[in-house]
Amino acid sequence: MRGLLFKNRRRRVLLLADTHVGYEVELRKSGVNVVSQTEKLTTAVLELVDFHNATSVAILGDVKHELPVPRESAEEVRTFLKRLAKSVPVLLIPGNHDSMLHEIASGIDGVEVGPTRGVFLGRTLLTHGHVKPNREDLEAAEALVMGHTHPAVVVRDEIGYASKEPAVLKIYTSRVKFCKSLYGEPCRRRDRVKIIVLPAAHPLITGVEVREVPQLAREGRTLLKYVEWTPDDVEIYLTDLTYMGTFSDLVAISP
Repeated sequence: MRGLLFKNRRRRVLLLADTHVGYEVELRKSGVNVVSQTEKLTTAVLELVDFHNATSVAILGDVKHELPVPRESAEEVRTFLKRLAKSVPVLLIPGNHDSMLHEIASGIDGVEVGPTRGVFLGRTLLTHGHVKPNREDLEAAEALVMGHTHPAVVVRDEIGYASKEPAVLKIYTSRVKFCKSLYGEPCRRRDRVKIIVLPAAHPLITGVEVREVPQLAREGRTLLKYVEWTPDDVEIYLTDLTYMGTFSDLVAISP
């Protein structure tokens, strides 16, 4: 499952990130002839909705892929959203690939486009991870769930075969230092905030190997740039929530 089920009272919200509908258009332009994966993606999401009895779906950014203007994939994105919305309400939080998302989603019953800086679900802040959240939201949030970074981990079996698998990161960081780095002054709350980073939901996107994420963050391409990266406070899970250890553990066993 490339996502998480969030339970809040009677709500059971399936959280996904980075569906990147239309990704195959870019691959074809670069000479890689790949058939559309949107039907496969849609079926997988709806199966998860049924399996978990989800009451809604939230996609945390990069709903679509094609930039700057979705000339070839706009109708494909609309079809994807229409099919999901026939089963459950759908919340979209725009990401850096989501130019014209409001126009594409316009008029589709059951689809809502939220603000780019994030939406609260209970005390959890949902965002894509490419822009700073509102300070008052980060001050209030018990946890932050984001996408954008596409984390993955290399798994090796007993005979040495290696595969790269999508992963979920759970990061604990100082709220005071996080706010200071983001806004120039600390938050009033002096506890730690939990950050969950979801993998890409698109079936062809495996992601960025976890050991490369700190460098990616230093380059400023993700909200994680502002997070104090303490290896013992970064937990790594496979998408079935198998615990793989901390970032320190991963580095220690790497060849």
